[in-house]
Amino acid sequence: MTGSVFPVGHYNGARDAEQAVRVGWSRHRLDADAFAVWVLAHGVPEVGKGNWTVADVVAHCTDTGVDAPGKHLEKLADSGLIAVVEDDPASAAQFAHRHRMDVLFVGLGNAPEQLEGHAVGIPGLGTAAVLDPECYELWQWGSVAPTLWHSCEVRATVVAEPAARPDPDAALTEILGDLRFLLAHGCAYLDVVG
Repeated sequence: MTGSVFPVGHYNGARDAEQAVRVGWSRHRLDADAFAVWVLAHGVPEVGKGNWTVADVVAHCTDTGVDAPGKHLEKLADSGLIAVVEDDPASAAQFAHRHRMDVLFVGLGNAPEQLEGHAVGIPGLGTAAVLDPECYELWQWGSVAPTLWHSCEVRATVVAEPAARPDPDAALTEILGDLRFLLAHGCAYLDVVG
């Protein structure tokens, strides 16, 4: 298994000795090692909008003492808790058609330290992340879209030259980068369509 890793599901807290993650209408219970792999699939903030691969997840899992991270990755992928997007447009488009995004946190207004930055977090507790305008647009409107692909279509239409045909495939790379940033900072989560 290779490619970019995206976690799917919304964390629902501890249940007995396991952690619960909801995907669609299903709740999955994960042991400590499987949960650690799922958490590390979100990426780390230092990556920004960059690629977060299977190899990155395995390396970080190994560094933190998780046993058999590759095996856990495969099981999580089989159960729909992790999506692996291969480095080709067809795989990315298929992923975007099958998944939707929902947001966590609330908008806190413009970030004083960054002229075009938008802060999101929890009022009274602080800022979780400062988003650039494109990332903020996905965060603000992405949960309204029924799929990630719809977000790509909207972005492609907005940025297209007046006489040009919108290209959602070109917007997809940007959307996936923005999504990576949001996931790594805990500002959003992915779910399945339907």
